[in-house]
Amino acid sequence: MEGRSRLKKSIIIGFLLTIMFMPITVFAQDKVDLSQYKTMNLEETLNAEGITADLSNYIENDNQIPIYMFRGQGCTHCEDFLEYVAKTLVPNYGSYFKLVSFETWSDANNSNLLKTVSSFLGDAASGVPYIVIGDKTFLGYGESFNSDIESAITSLYNSNNRYDVFEEMNKEEKSNTATIVLWNVAITTIGVIIVVCHNNSIKNQILEELNKKSSKKAK
Repeated sequence: MEGRSRLKKSIIIGFLLTIMFMPITVFAQDKVDLSQYKTMNLEETLNAEGITADLSNYIENDNQIPIYMFRGQGCTHCEDFLEYVAKTLVPNYGSYFKLVSFETWSDANNSNLLKTVSSFLGDAASGVPYIVIGDKTFLGYGESFNSDIESAITSLYNSNNRYDVFEEMNKEEKSNTATIVLWNVAITTIGVIIVVCHNNSIKNQILEELNKKSSKKAK
């Protein structure tokens, strides 16, 4: 009976160790590579919507802060925002920003990116326009947003620590990977300790049995 009990105990511990040594799978956010998505700059976006604008003094450069816009081709509120960009933002803040737009109605990848980005920023948005300036977001568009949009542009442009959502998402992906490695190391260490303790327990049981038999023979 004791032999069966030990066998049963060993099987249970072996099963538990098998589970513990299985690699942890954490669905970390994949790194976002914007080159894998179809984007448009300001001029391309305005042309796509048939909006005319004077961009003769508008020159994009690396020092400008990005305005990320998720839009739908023909979306009325998207067009309203782009009209505001062309007529107000370009003349007054053209040196501060550059527009990067993602058309989502006919592009499944861009549509999925909208859900990923908005979820990361705590909005879980699915409609357009969805506008991202630093860590400030705007769901939809109306003239009442204008002062907040302009404030977001100037604040981000003048910031010493400019927030970019895609850079932050990629940082988090790296952090998640490190966490997975640490958890695997921790669980492996625990597993080794259990194996050692279990082997010592079996060793002690064997020695105890041998001592009992030796005592019986001595009698």
